[in-house]
Amino acid sequence: MNQGVCLLDEALSLARQELAALEDGAYDKAVTFAERRNEVTSMAWQMLEDDQAEQYRERLVQLAHMQEHLTELAASAHNDIRAQLQSSRRERRRMQGYHQAVGQALQ
Repeated sequence: MNQGVCLLDEALSLARQELAALEDGAYDKAVTFAERRNEVTSMAWQMLEDDQAEQYRERLVQLAHMQEHLTELAASAHNDIRAQLQSSRRERRRMQGYHQAVGQALQ
């Protein structure tokens, strides 16, 4: 197996680690894995050899499916975080209103 195919295998491993990090909510870690995966995939492209094309294709298809799953998971996490932030803002406004009302009642 040539080095390019090994690099694509490493990229798949990094994608799995990125997926696990996203599932655990470790978003900074997921970004690190994604950046490294991109670097490794780019290096693999530079080593493409015609006799390894089928192995490249298989791994690239796997990477594409993994990317779809990662994108779905990241979009879901983004929506969850946005909802949490909106909820936090509403709670903060509610508490500010409560403190204003209590402060005026005490005066």
